[in-house]
Amino acid sequence: MTKPLHFTAFQMLTPGDNGVWRDPQNIRNHLDLNYWIGQAQLLERAGFDAMFFADILGVFETRESGAELSVRDAHVFPLGDPFTLVSALAAATRSLGFVVTASTTYEPPFLLARRFSTLDHFTGGRIGWNIVTSYLDSAAANFGLTEQVTHADRYARADEYIEVLEKLWLQSWEADALRRDKASGVYADPAKVRAIDHRGAHYAVRGPHLVEPSPQGRPVYFQATASDTGFDFAIRHAEALYTNAGNPEQLKASIERLEGLARTAGRTARPLVFAGINLAIGASHAEAEEKLERQTRFRNDDSILAWNGIDIRRYPRDTRLSDLATYGTTRPLRSVNGRHDVTIQDYIEHTRRLRTPFTVLGTPDEVVDQIADLAARTGLDGFNISSATTPGVYEDFADHLTARLRARGLLAPPAATPIRLRDRLAPAGIR
Repeated sequence: MTKPLHFTAFQMLTPGDNGVWRDPQNIRNHLDLNYWIGQAQLLERAGFDAMFFADILGVFETRESGAELSVRDAHVFPLGDPFTLVSALAAATRSLGFVVTASTTYEPPFLLARRFSTLDHFTGGRIGWNIVTSYLDSAAANFGLTEQVTHADRYARADEYIEVLEKLWLQSWEADALRRDKASGVYADPAKVRAIDHRGAHYAVRGPHLVEPSPQGRPVYFQATASDTGFDFAIRHAEALYTNAGNPEQLKASIERLEGLARTAGRTARPLVFAGINLAIGASHAEAEEKLERQTRFRNDDSILAWNGIDIRRYPRDTRLSDLATYGTTRPLRSVNGRHDVTIQDYIEHTRRLRTPFTVLGTPDEVVDQIADLAARTGLDGFNISSATTPGVYEDFADHLTARLRARGLLAPPAATPIRLRDRLAPAGIR
């Protein structure tokens, strides 16, 4: 049976990556509020569930040349704070959700709890949190550390971090604490607003929470991970999960593994699973091919592996990825369809054409068929869609896919009234 799929739009508050800002047809202006309002309204018209804002707290550096490539090519740099943007976008939309990335490693949990509660109020319950622990050495240096916290320690801290947040969000105020009784002069019942008095291995927080309970109680928890530690963490906390598995078979296996972990943990359902996907939609197959080529026409090959800490200008193009050591990150080297026995040149060509197992191109009907087939084969719940330039994929999605997806039952109809993000993603409840 066909079920509606979920769609989020991958965004960063940056000019772009790998030099795509140089495209003369690209009207993207990351510091123009009206640009972002237009994008949010477009995505709402297209039926997207949320704008997903990725974020990092440092700059991608290489061992050989530091931040040179990132700065020169605008490779995820400069990078603004998406939190400051969401309230304005919420005011210009009715039902579109907003998923914001925030790290559990560097910001005190008390401050983040207040920020998310405030946004949940101002968005009418349309806020989600992409939980990350941060992995860049440059980020650690920005917060006074000589090296990043180890992978295991970051996740241990993250568990306690969420414990603190949920005490603030869900325990500090009782459900009926808020009175707003003008006649008696009681805004909130002091007996029902209490300190949490948390004292743990990493955090000591007294409370009470500074913000009254928000529409969702807490943001919807998202996570992006592929590691064993990350999967275990996701089973404990996540409501939705972003993954970039190497191919459909690996993706299906990951989803089946999540289902098994969820059963073992006693969860009623596994997290929803989203896969990153690239789209190219044309009136003909040839036009779709041309649009796909345009998405990477202005990318700079030099910075294509800078996110892994490698300045490929210093190596012969026939150097194998498996022979290169990473720098400034614990993430593994990217591969081609899950294989690392490829050369730098192989990877450049692969990335230049966006030829991943989750690149879908063709006419609108062909693209809908491929999306439906991929979801059916793997058990996916949704897709996180990127658009390298503006105008681009999102405009084509709204103009050519939205109606077709809805006709097939693959996209929920427009909400008659504003709807909270958690209810939109899983009307029966995720947890």
